Order: sequence, then structure tokens, then C-alpha cells
Amino acid sequence: MASGAKKHRSASTATRLLDAAERLFGEHGYNGVGLRALAQAAHVNLAATTYHFGSKKTLYVETFLRRFRVVNAQRLQLLAAADQAAHGQPLAVERIVECMMRPSVEAGLAHPAFNKMVARTLLAPPKFLHAYLKAEFEPNLKVFIAALERALPAIPTDVLNLRLALALGATLMFGVQMSAIKIKRDARRETAFLKELVRFTASGLASAPATLGAELASLRPPAQRKRTA
Repeated sequence: MASGAKKHRSASTATRLLDAAERLFGEHGYNGVGLRALAQAAHVNLAATTYHFGSKKTLYVETFLRRFRVVNAQRLQLLAAADQAAHGQPLAVERIVECMMRPSVEAGLAHPAFNKMVARTLLAPPKFLHAYLKAEFEPNLKVFIAALERALPAIPTDVLNLRLALALGATLMFGVQMSAIKIKRDARRETAFLKELVRFTASGLASAPATLGAELASLRPPAQRKRTA
């Protein structure tokens, strides 16, 4: 019993630290917050911060990935269920978009501070976070791009990649603005918002390309050559 209570207190301390970090990092960025301020905001001592996370860098990574991992997992689960129900047929574009947008929108509505932190992080990510972002986001994005390629075979992949990035960026920034407005949550309004977001995004993805797609290749960084001995 004593051991169980100790584990519960430890988990509670870690959660308070993550919650405080989510809020403060979202408001001030990585360089604008110190470990002492994080400990004070979480109502724990400084030693507890280093005990649970070791460093501010580790706390930042864990704070960012805590909800991001859940969102990505939910996206894949929704898409897999939709694929199963489609019995091998390409999914409707709106269905694909909903599978991708719904978990993100719901997480942002439930945790407004998360929206702010993600927006700040993606606009100016600390260099040490790049590898984590790539490992967490790229595999998920590839699955959805593959689904969109099946649904929209006439749209070049480079165009789909750009359009999806634009849609996700606009959604994130709108979520941040919504988080700043102190209004009572309303299920009907939130459902309507998601429907309009899905319709708007799907329409943009499915519209006739403005380019051939090849022109966008110059926007990608060149592949790094391997050094020879």
C-alpha cells in the first residue's frame, strides 16, 4: 500500500510539472522559462523537477510529445477503422481529412495551452527538437498522404504535401486564436466547427492544381550527400 501511494504521488508530481510546462512554454517559449519557475508553477521543489526529468530539455520534449503522441495514435486508429469499413475502396477525401483533423481539434479544445505550445514550437522549434518532430510526425503524415494519393490520383504528391501543410498550419493558428477567447465550451458549436474545417480543407485538397507539382520540388532541401572516406 505504501509503495502504491508513493508511485501515485510521483505520478502526480510529474503530471503537475508537465501541465505547468505546457502552459509556461506555450506562453514564453523554451528560452523564456527556467526550471525554478517551472517548479514554482507546479508547486514542487526544484529537486523534484530534476528527479523526474533530469533537464529542462527533457521536460520540454516530454511536454510536447505527451499529447502529440496521443493525437497521432488516434489519427491512425480512425484512418484504419475507415479503411476497414471501405473494404479496399479509396476513402472519400472528407473522411481522410476528418480522421486527421478530429484528434487535433479535440485535443486543442480540451487543452488550450497545448495549442499555444504546439504553435510556438512549430513556428520556432529548438534545434534539439527537430529529430523528435521528424520521427513523430513524418511517418504519420506519409500514411495520410498515401490515402490522399489513392483518393486524388490526379493531384501531384508535391501539391498534396504543400496543401496539407498549409491546412494544418491554418488549423493550428485558428486553434490558438480560439483558445485565447474565454467562452464556454459548446458541443454543437464545436461539431459545426469541425465539419466546416473538414469541408474547407477537403475542398482545397481536391481542387484543380495551380501548378504541375514539379515547380514545388525546389522548395524541398537538397538531399545531403554521404561523405566518402
